Amino acid sequence: MSEWKPPAFGTPTWLAIPATDVPRASEFYKKVFNLPFKDQPATMSPDEIRLFDLTKNGLSISGGILKAPDSSGAFRGGKGGVCVHWFVEDVDESAKVIEAAGGKMLTEKEKEGEFGAYRYFEDTEGTVGSVYMLVK
Repeated sequence: MSEWKPPAFGTPTWLAIPATDVPRASEFYKKVFNLPFKDQPATMSPDEIRLFDLTKNGLSISGGILKAPDSSGAFRGGKGGVCVHWFVEDVDESAKVIEAAGGKMLTEKEKEGEFGAYRYFEDTEGTVGSVYMLVK
């Protein structure tokens, strides 16, 4: 195994998804996006954090579903924060999966220029994201 080297300055390195109910949110992201959760150390309660590594097409980022609000009160879920846009094949088909997993769709399909379309959703914890597709 090669020695770990830090990424270049400004590279996203961690994706933290806030949740008031970590197991419920983990199940949502596993069902909707097939998020690959890792085995985690016994010192980390699955009710407080679930870890994942995403490696696709040369992009690699680690992250977790984390209990929120945290002890500082600064990290919390809900609307108005950073929004993750998840690439999917079809936003309307993904909407069905999102709703079946306990989330809700916030918008109809919106066109983005000539190349894409997206829909915003709210996960089981109130955090807003979007699904994005290329227009064929």
